Amino acid sequence: EYANYSSDMTRTIPVSGKFSKRQREVYDAVLRVKDEATKMLVPGTMWEEYHKEVGKIMTSELLGLGLLDKADVKNENKDWPAYKKYFMHGTSHHIGLDTHDYGPLKSPMKANNVFTVEPGIYIPDEGFGIRLEDDVVIQEKGEPLNLMKNIPIEAEEIENLMQTNS
Repeated sequence: EYANYSSDMTRTIPVSGKFSKRQREVYDAVLRVKDEATKMLVPGTMWEEYHKEVGKIMTSELLGLGLLDKADVKNENKDWPAYKKYFMHGTSHHIGLDTHDYGPLKSPMKANNVFTVEPGIYIPDEGFGIRLEDDVVIQEKGEPLNLMKNIPIEAEEIENLMQTNS
């Protein structure tokens, strides 16, 4: 909290200090989704369309991880897309005086709106999940301002921190 405004951030860390090969694959996939989803937060973006587009990016990553196959996608329910099996929450929410602040969902996003970007992949059968979350401010022009840009997020940074602080 700063000047009565809230924030919301998530990092996933390996308890052992190092991600397993599979954990790293999933971590990197979530980070790619987060990075692409962040770039899409620009003035004029519609909330519902944003989430649909992020769903497409997530679907691609889940296919690459072998968690979904083409048949899953082909036969998906449009009201509950195949990716929802592993990413069941929303990509984003408003940030303001409350951590999950209320904001307009039917009007275009505007400069100075603050949102989270928080994709995750949860794999109960493999016993782990990865979630990454940053807070960003939509700018009048250009990419959003990532308020968490100085907080480590790359897998190597997280592993290095785990090693130096153990």
